[in-house]
Amino acid sequence: MLINACDPIFNANIQLDGSCISREDYSVENLISSDVELRKKGFLCETFIRPPISLTFSFPFAFDIKYVVIGTRVGGQKSSGFQIWAGRSNNMQKICSVVTNNEMIVFHDNSTDLSTFGNNYEKCCFNISASRNIRSAEKLSVGIFKTANSIPAIGKLEIWGKVSCSVPKEIRQSITRNWEESKIPKQIQKQINTQLITEKNTDPFIMCDDFLDSITYEVMTCPMVLPSGKYVDRSTIEKCIEHDTVYGRTPCDPFTGIPFTDKLRPIPLPELKGRIDSFLIKHADDDNIKCIPRAVGKHSFSFYTERQTKKAKVQCSTCNSNCNLYYLPCKHLQCRSCLKTEKIKCNVCHSDFNRNQIEKYHENH
Repeated sequence: MLINACDPIFNANIQLDGSCISREDYSVENLISSDVELRKKGFLCETFIRPPISLTFSFPFAFDIKYVVIGTRVGGQKSSGFQIWAGRSNNMQKICSVVTNNEMIVFHDNSTDLSTFGNNYEKCCFNISASRNIRSAEKLSVGIFKTANSIPAIGKLEIWGKVSCSVPKEIRQSITRNWEESKIPKQIQKQINTQLITEKNTDPFIMCDDFLDSITYEVMTCPMVLPSGKYVDRSTIEKCIEHDTVYGRTPCDPFTGIPFTDKLRPIPLPELKGRIDSFLIKHADDDNIKCIPRAVGKHSFSFYTERQTKKAKVQCSTCNSNCNLYYLPCKHLQCRSCLKTEKIKCNVCHSDFNRNQIEKYHENH
């Protein structure tokens, strides 16, 4: 059974090497944190840090590495060049290296089943000589030697494999048992939720945090990502820039105070906008959506107004003709051909009237 050594239940250790400094709230410990929100944030270096940088993960037990998954993006920051070292503390060797534009990378051995990884994954096989270093490994280092005109960033880190055979059998069994027990409740809860959703035959209304402006907490109409990785609406950042300009300040990231430059600036997110619009359209009839002051995702009221205000068909109450119509005092209509006698009787209300009491009907009446 494969386990993820970065799972919080193992209380592993991870640290930056050398003089590298992580940005506040984007510590390298986020990658193995038990807090889901911190793990989602990922790791970012300070803005003045440039590649190369490296971080080292220390296994809590001897570990046979099967494959390593790395997310390369955090907000608008993206790393593109990676190197992996592995082995014992006194014998770390480079086992693979890659440069990619993909947002996900999987470093793997020759026996890994890659069918579970989609086309958005860059796949990089370990070096032929890496077999000695990925067996009974004590440490694994991830190096970033290139970025996409940004600061070094890692959005996700998973190290999958097995507990080494060099670990006593009792300890191996205990580790495996703890791993299985930690996953069973989540699987059961997922099955329960799936069953409830199926019974109700409806999708639960859950507003994704990514859809909300990090400053106003309102649904974004034109989402943008700041250099700090926060999502804000274009109108919000325009107000921030306008406010800075009024006070003679250089426009900057409202979360970090770092001035915008050609490389560090808000970037539009058309993919996120598409997700937001699709979500609002899907839940257009939900009360939570109806209160959102947006046109996207709501019904077009002009269509219904047109139907409701459409004029009724005007015709004679006797023969249904629509030519040469006259108003009777009772406000019903009759055509000229039906008005033949001195006494006129309404075919609807059966009231009798004289000819001098009728009026010509005009279309714009």
